[in-house]
Amino acid sequence: MSASDLLRGIGIVLFITALAGAIAYVGDRVGHQIGRKRLTLFGIRPRYTSTIVAIATGMVIALVVTLGAIAMSQEVKLAFFQLNAINSQIEELRAKAANLEKKVNTGRLIINTNTPITPTLALIPRNAPPKHRLEIVARYFHDTVQFVDQRYAGKGGPLKPFVVPGDIGKRLGALADGLPMRADVAQGNVLLLAVADQNLYLHDQIHFGLTIIPDKLVYPARSPIQSLRIPASKNVNVQLAVAELEEIVAAQAAKDGLPPYFAIFVQPVQYLPSLAQMQAIVGKGTGKYIMTAFAAEDVYPHTAGVPVIVTLEPAPR
Repeated sequence: MSASDLLRGIGIVLFITALAGAIAYVGDRVGHQIGRKRLTLFGIRPRYTSTIVAIATGMVIALVVTLGAIAMSQEVKLAFFQLNAINSQIEELRAKAANLEKKVNTGRLIINTNTPITPTLALIPRNAPPKHRLEIVARYFHDTVQFVDQRYAGKGGPLKPFVVPGDIGKRLGALADGLPMRADVAQGNVLLLAVADQNLYLHDQIHFGLTIIPDKLVYPARSPIQSLRIPASKNVNVQLAVAELEEIVAAQAAKDGLPPYFAIFVQPVQYLPSLAQMQAIVGKGTGKYIMTAFAAEDVYPHTAGVPVIVTLEPAPR
């Protein structure tokens, strides 16, 4: 319990105590006045009449205050009329949390969240009309369902089949003609990629969502992406240096707008000079060298990776 919750609870208790005192006082004064005037109710003796009026006054005041609190506070309304439902929801959430914790600690993770769940992409051409966009989105969705069910939920598969929502038509229509899609397709081609929208553990039901990716140019061919300075030494392993450069390039590509699940696929397609020559140069040379990764071709999201040309040259003195 936090300090603010504790202070709030104490304040409520004090308020209720003060309110009870005020109600008792008002009821007592009203009953006293009725008794002094010797009024009767339904022929009852004045002494009993004053008592009944005092009790009724206190009840009316309490009722008015309670109704006012219910009208003004959603929390009070929930406490009065939906407390059992709230407690049931809390218990249900606790059970789900315990189940998730058990999965995280002991379960077998099959697919990480935000991981592509299919190797294929769908391309929506620039300025494609709404009907054509919807056709592409719907076809890609159904192809993805067929693929993931066959791959992950087939005979002996680790996951349960995907359950198509009843309102899938409405959802796909909203994706195909939503503001993000319209804005992106007006500027260029758009890609669709199916990714897991949560961690999927053994025997979980398959879940995925469709992600919109503007297919914009990230790196023109032959443009430098990142460099790595390495010292000349017989102890330097050029292959390890290349692996380190690949990690740097992946981080830079993600920063420059390439989706992370594509940026991690850095693929050297050419070495200038060759790896063996690089190793010989670094081993026999002096000073420092710069290893640079250049884009081997125009790099877009649809390239699904970062093909690079790796060069080595002496660092400027």
